[in-house]
Order: sequence, then structure tokens, then C-alpha cells
Amino acid sequence: MFTYRSSHHRLSYDVKGSGPPLVLLHGLSGSRLWWRKNIPVLSQHFTVYSVDLIGYGRSNFQSSLSFDESADLLEGWLSSLELSQVSVIGHSMGGQTAVHLVARYPLRVKKLVLAASSGMVKAKLHEVVVKLGEVGLKGRRRFLPTVAFDALRASPQNLYRSARAILSDDFRPLLLRIGCPTLLIWGADDVVVTQQMGEAHRLIADSQLEVIEGAGHNLMYDRPTEFNKLTLGFLLEDEG
Repeated sequence: MFTYRSSHHRLSYDVKGSGPPLVLLHGLSGSRLWWRKNIPVLSQHFTVYSVDLIGYGRSNFQSSLSFDESADLLEGWLSSLELSQVSVIGHSMGGQTAVHLVARYPLRVKKLVLAASSGMVKAKLHEVVVKLGEVGLKGRRRFLPTVAFDALRASPQNLYRSARAILSDDFRPLLLRIGCPTLLIWGADDVVVTQQMGEAHRLIADSQLEVIEGAGHNLMYDRPTEFNKLTLGFLLEDEG
């Protein structure tokens, strides 16, 4: 476990593998544990930095941040590691965070993967809570203990605060500013993010969209083989 400390926050992260830097950002109520079926494969080609966003995972006991605050903190963290350009995979809320990072610091991100990214979800807060319950029921049952454990670590206050931030932030104007190659991945059985990924694909100039059949919102866990193949194919293209 590694820790980056800013003047106000403590960011926990893990590092695995070797090669070009790749940053993983989890979704609402998540943690680095949500990538455990992906890191062993990705780390064969990349130095993988799996982050626990502020208020979540081992970065808990802190109030969660706004998207712009998270982007600024991540920029400071990357600067501390002297990482001039990184690829980023963001799931759900992590994808929304990644979009803000690219918009604020476009030279930091080489390639971007948005996996079932939030940012254009049209729902009320109580509807999101219901949908998140459906995610747990429709996903892999073996993943439920991890979901429950991470939700408890995050605290109801952080979950509420982050959910409000997700629903109040329409990042469509930011998508028009993304200049790096972008892969959008969506699970065909996703009950949270439905048609928004197609709209995001139309707004990002250099983007491609892939749909994984049989995958729900937590697509990197539901269908890890397909997810890993798609992300590696995209990230390794033009690596030489």
C-alpha cells in the first residue's frame, strides 16, 4: 500500500507490474478491490496504479470530494510521482472523475477508457439507490461481499454526497474537449447506465464504443476476459 498526502487529504493506492503507467479509478461505493480480476492481466503490460478515491476504500474516514477537487488532487498525485502522461480507466463515478481530469489537465492523459461511466444519468436520488440495489442482485453473487464491505467503509454520508454530485454534474460539455483516444465500454445488461454511452461516443471526437453482452454495470467483474481483451487491445495499439 502507498499513500500520497496533500495539505488536506490522504490518497491510498497500490502499484503492480511494470511498463507505461495506467491509472484505475473505481465507481461509487467502490475501491481498488473492484479491479482484482483485471490487474493481474493489465499489470503484465503496464505499471498499474489502482486508486482508492477520497472517502472510499483505504482512503476512507475523509469526506468525499467534488469532481473538480478529485481531478486537482489526482493531478498533484501524478506530479508527485513525476508521471507526465498516463492512461486512465475509470468505471462509473471513476469515469466521470477521469473526464474532469482530462478536461482540466489535457496533457496528463494519453488514452482514456470510460467503463459504464456516469455523467449523464437521468434519475432522481432514490431511483439511483434502487438501481444500485439491482446492480448487486443482477451481478455476480461472489461480488456482493465486496460491494457490501466497501459500502460500509465509505459511510452513508459519503455515498449520499457522491450520489448527489454524480446526478448534478452533466459532463457533456467536457466530452467535447477530450482530445485523447477514448474507448467507451458498456455492459448490455447495465441497469444504471443505459444509452448514455452512445451519446458520449458521438460527443468525443476520437472515440470508439464497445458493448459486452451479458455484462451488467460492474462489467469489469462480470465479464473480465472480454473487458481485459478490449482494454488491452485499445491501450496497446500504437505502443510499438
